[in-house]
Amino acid sequence: MSGVLAVLLRFAVVLAGYAAACLAASAFIHVLFLGWSGLAEEEALPAFTTGMMVSVPLLALFVAHLNFWPAVVAIAVAEFLGKRDWLFYALAGGFVALAFTGLFYRGAEPGAGFGDTAVLLAMIGAGVVGGLAYWLVAGQWARRWRGGAGELPPTSPGSSGS
Repeated sequence: MSGVLAVLLRFAVVLAGYAAACLAASAFIHVLFLGWSGLAEEEALPAFTTGMMVSVPLLALFVAHLNFWPAVVAIAVAEFLGKRDWLFYALAGGFVALAFTGLFYRGAEPGAGFGDTAVLLAMIGAGVVGGLAYWLVAGQWARRWRGGAGELPPTSPGSSGS
């Protein structure tokens, strides 16, 4: 496969991973809202699940728009360092959410509720879930498009002889 085609294919996989991360973060926010508001009762849940088919992708568009630049930085770092472990992507998703909170809410009024610890933790949790979703779709194969340049050497050159 040519180098240009490999880069274009990797770019498509990264975009699919970012879309999956935004959808997962949006679904996580919805589930948290349903639990927090008390609407997750058994008799009312079917009415909300059909509405969530529209509202989860709609909120995912806002998540994708508002977190784009911090996510680009995290994805670029992961690609060039060749990170493939799930913990890196979970922490990177949390840091992306924290960066979003710092960038977006820095001018908010003190009484607006954005400084609430529960809201901050919900956003960081959504970022962690989004980072894990990105890892599932695209993060496991980071740097393999370079022809295995990110492969680690074996820990031992041969058998131990025992």
